[in-house]
Amino acid sequence: MKFKIKRQDLINSVNTVEKAVSIKSTINILEGIYIEAKNNEVTFIGNNLELCIICKIPAQVDLEGSLVVKANLFSSAVKKLPDFDEDVFIEIDENSNISLSCGNAKFNFSTASADEFPKPSISYENVKTLKIKENILKSMIRQTMYAVAQNDIKPYLSGLYFNLENKILDIVGCDSYRLAIRSEEVDSENISFILPGKTAKELCAVLGESEDEVYIKLSDKNAFIELNNCILITRLIDGNYLNYKSIAENESKLSIITETKSILDSVDRAALITSEATKAYIILDIENDYVFINCETVFGKVNDKLSVNMVGEPIKIAFNPRYLLEAFKNIDSQEIKIEFAGPRNPISIKPIEGKNFNSIVVPVKF
Repeated sequence: MKFKIKRQDLINSVNTVEKAVSIKSTINILEGIYIEAKNNEVTFIGNNLELCIICKIPAQVDLEGSLVVKANLFSSAVKKLPDFDEDVFIEIDENSNISLSCGNAKFNFSTASADEFPKPSISYENVKTLKIKENILKSMIRQTMYAVAQNDIKPYLSGLYFNLENKILDIVGCDSYRLAIRSEEVDSENISFILPGKTAKELCAVLGESEDEVYIKLSDKNAFIELNNCILITRLIDGNYLNYKSIAENESKLSIITETKSILDSVDRAALITSEATKAYIILDIENDYVFINCETVFGKVNDKLSVNMVGEPIKIAFNPRYLLEAFKNIDSQEIKIEFAGPRNPISIKPIEGKNFNSIVVPVKF
């Protein structure tokens, strides 16, 4: 195998596929990146058996071939290539080692046989397709990912739910304590599926801010996500998602409008004396156009006051501060509206600008 490739193309491809490489695996070959040079194109693959990423890049191929190289070594070398030369030369020597040359720098690494690597099979028979702009998909995932469950107690909650009905796509994250919904108009047919949380996280990292189309093609068990020169392949999560629309429908008895940064900073100050170990909460006491934010733990006491626009009945309600902070941080609006249905009912947090995001947070008893 022997080929010449642009340095930036190599860096981008390796950075992308290594997101699907196993850091530690009982199957050693999964800790490597598959490289194949053929027909003036180089294919890079990372595969941890849950997520597979394939990138194909144009290159000058002088001799075809394939191999697997240790991902951490190869990736580190690629990132340290000198930036004054845009061409990188890669070939296999007589000892089946891969050489990587750029400018005056040269690396040599041992390789493994490409025959051992689990190359994915791609079939687009009987698939449904969701088409969405890259920057919109990235934004939707970013705003809902924080609410996805971090365990597999309820497997369907460990992923992001995509639900497209009547040209409106909802992406939903929920861990039983909070719910995040982001909605956008999308010109595709009705479809619904649960994308694993780990896949969604890596997909968000790969996505850029362009308005290029991303195609998500769905079979019964897998999703094939096409963007630019890459394909992400992942298993879907089985199961029926919860009825998130009914959870989001709460009759409001009180609403407040405030600056997002102001309430975020106030809650952040109160959270200074809390920790996950203490299971401490903060109390919001809302009356007379003020929110009084109070917290008392074994570490001390914090009291703060925030001026708001208030409509409705006074209320006293308590929350895990981390849940509020994560909701506030994921709202792209200078002002927010918070609606309360009662001291034991979930609250709804929405941006003032736009109506396409809703964060639901469940209070705690106190």
